[in-house]
Amino acid sequence: MPELPELEALRIQLGPRLQDRVVTGVEINPKKGHLLRYPPDDFAHEAPYRRVTGTKGLSSTWKIFGRFPKIIEARFLASKNLNQEASFSFDARCIAVMLIAHAKRCQACFSGARFQLDKLGFDEGAMDAMCANPDTLPLKERDRRFVHYALRIATDSANLTPKDFREMEQAGFSKDEILEMVAFAAYWNMNMVFNQAALAGLADE
Repeated sequence: MPELPELEALRIQLGPRLQDRVVTGVEINPKKGHLLRYPPDDFAHEAPYRRVTGTKGLSSTWKIFGRFPKIIEARFLASKNLNQEASFSFDARCIAVMLIAHAKRCQACFSGARFQLDKLGFDEGAMDAMCANPDTLPLKERDRRFVHYALRIATDSANLTPKDFREMEQAGFSKDEILEMVAFAAYWNMNMVFNQAALAGLADE
């Protein structure tokens, strides 16, 4: 998902160092191999001895907001603060983001990830089903509950009640973790407003 600001920051840092270098070998973390856009064995076999000719640039929304450095700085800082010492797993956060984007019908969000999901058979209907019942996701119980509550906060915050927050505590989340979930949902809602509004308002530029 190159649209994620922390991955874009990584691309900016590594791009100049990798330019024109030759890949001599590849190691794939078996726990993270499913995040690749290609079968891990094929990637590990085909990548060595290829030359890095460039890295994909910014998405169109980042280019648009590049005109306003304070906005970019604020988004990077928020992302860094939320992800540096996150209480929830990387896999759970990625799935939560994709489901929030899907539930809110953010067509400008995560086009690369959506393409890969389609290839894997996760079409609109499958994504709707996951949004409707995130408790069936192939994650650990705690991660499933995180996705469930993050999705609820992001898509239905106006109808949350104290009972909902007591339920989160009863599910084993501390008050700090619940606040982190709220911040996570709010951050990605903000990003979706940025993406949708920027592309709609500046699509002809």
